Amino acid sequence: MRRLVLLTSLLAAHAVLVAAPAHAGFFLGDAIDGPSADIRALGDLDLARDGTGALTYVKRADGVDHIFVARFEGGVFTPGERIDPGLPTPGSQPVAGASDAGRTVVVFVSGGVVHGVVRTAGGPWSAPVALGAGSDPAVDLSINGTAYATFTAGGDVRVARLDRRTNTWDVLAQPADVDPARAAGVGDGRSQVAISADGIGVVTWGEGGRVYARKMFASTLSTSPQDLTPADFEGRVPVASDLPDVDAEDDSSYAWVVFRQSFADGGTRILARRQRGTGFEPPVAIDDNAGEAVGAPRIEMSGRGVGAAMTTGAPSGQPMWSMLERDQFGPGARLFGPSAAAPAVMPTMAENNSGLLAAVLAGAGEPPFVRVRTIEDDKAAIEQVLSRPELGAVVPELGFDAASDRASGVVVAWVQGGAEDRKIVAGYLDRPPGNFAGYTSQRCCQSPLPRLSWQPSFSLWGAVRYIVTVDGKVVGETTSTTFTLPAPILGPNHTWQVLAVDVRGQVKRTRVRGLRIDDLLPLVSVGYKRSRRVVTLSVRARDPDQPGHHRSGLHSVVVSWGDRSKGTRATTTRLRTSHRYRGAGTFPLTITGRDRAGNERVVSKTVRIG
Repeated sequence: MRRLVLLTSLLAAHAVLVAAPAHAGFFLGDAIDGPSADIRALGDLDLARDGTGALTYVKRADGVDHIFVARFEGGVFTPGERIDPGLPTPGSQPVAGASDAGRTVVVFVSGGVVHGVVRTAGGPWSAPVALGAGSDPAVDLSINGTAYATFTAGGDVRVARLDRRTNTWDVLAQPADVDPARAAGVGDGRSQVAISADGIGVVTWGEGGRVYARKMFASTLSTSPQDLTPADFEGRVPVASDLPDVDAEDDSSYAWVVFRQSFADGGTRILARRQRGTGFEPPVAIDDNAGEAVGAPRIEMSGRGVGAAMTTGAPSGQPMWSMLERDQFGPGARLFGPSAAAPAVMPTMAENNSGLLAAVLAGAGEPPFVRVRTIEDDKAAIEQVLSRPELGAVVPELGFDAASDRASGVVVAWVQGGAEDRKIVAGYLDRPPGNFAGYTSQRCCQSPLPRLSWQPSFSLWGAVRYIVTVDGKVVGETTSTTFTLPAPILGPNHTWQVLAVDVRGQVKRTRVRGLRIDDLLPLVSVGYKRSRRVVTLSVRARDPDQPGHHRSGLHSVVVSWGDRSKGTRATTTRLRTSHRYRGAGTFPLTITGRDRAGNERVVSKTVRIG
């Protein structure tokens, strides 16, 4: 009965899978934490290239705001963990960085002091380490495990470095400011930081109404900070610059900084400047040039410098974006449509040059919702709403973020619901399992209990399970890339196929392959003669040739004498062999004929030596 139930469930699963889409799947937002009146705000989200990552948020515990992290592993989020135990003061402003194998760093504020924690690959969270009094932290973790964090302290931009070997924090003695007498990193001039694969960082911030950038080498700041505010742009007079964002390539010679530039005539544009070595190239505008004021910009790049930037029109709330490729931004363009919701946008870009543009939108009188659009072949492509209306209105002012892995799997996170039933929510763009093929030969022949094998199907987000079908019917399921049928199949010709199923039920299939079965045992006849201790055998074996059956051909004849001596093996249809037993006793003599499909015929005889 148990076997019948199992087979029935597998057949039902197969019927569902046949209708599943083959393209990348959008999956609507589900609550990671909540509903709860204790949910306070979303922090930062980051994914490593291998698909692991972390989402930070603020949640009340025992009446006090504390920092929680939900780790992303195997394509799903783990329950939130509080990472500031022992700190009784309220926590806020958590930011995160992730690298491969689950290494994660989180920086946050507790009681007016900036703290850092690190989780080594497969290990526990470290105790919080105080970096200094301050606010507005930013952090980035390199693919090799080194991190830089920046924060504002007393009107200065401070920098801390996490060493990948010792997991210790080192706060640089010198602030990043150009002029210590001026306020830096304050308000819309808050700092942002990025780090390259070789561990060299770049920090950008606002100071005195201008935007600056500076590189970091280990625990040393560059002696050449760069003023990014231009003296002139397209004949207009720049005044205040603010809201900088930055991302870096794997090669530390290259990075991009985007920022909002105000002009003497009252207008604003989003400008981008490319770091090349220790200097910066001339600015380019990346918003839609329609005269509308713009909001805060965001930029995301792959390690090879392909990326996208987004902003919003200040009056219209309509998202704008620009594609970065071959070291140049394309013209700014609008997407989605105007929005009455508070502006919230975020681009992502994977190492395979596919990405996602995400935004919170709302029409007049309707609750805010999350809409996304994929980037395929350097163009905005498929569009989808990710938020579920039944979870309540999206609350963009409480946080919004998105991140991708190297294979363009994307997580988008936001806060949803009212004050009494808030939820931390995440939606997904999940790539289906990768193409794969069967290995088992289609030539003649397999045994009635064939061992089938195939390539692994690529999936970053969790283990793939494989459903095996023969002649269109499910015969079993495995997480391995081999499977031996549990029951023999009869008849000469069959077909087989494997379906790879990921954690969200997306399916990729192999091509249907032929399976030729040799279901007949070899024929073996034995002539036996004994003279005292010498036994002589005359063996004739053949693979039968019958109509309606495949014939794989004889593979071997093996004689085991039963006395632990070396046996005799032949690959011919006739074998004559002798063996002298050393002592008296009773010995099991076996002659095995095996065909090329693995079918065996065994002839047994007992030999008695007096």
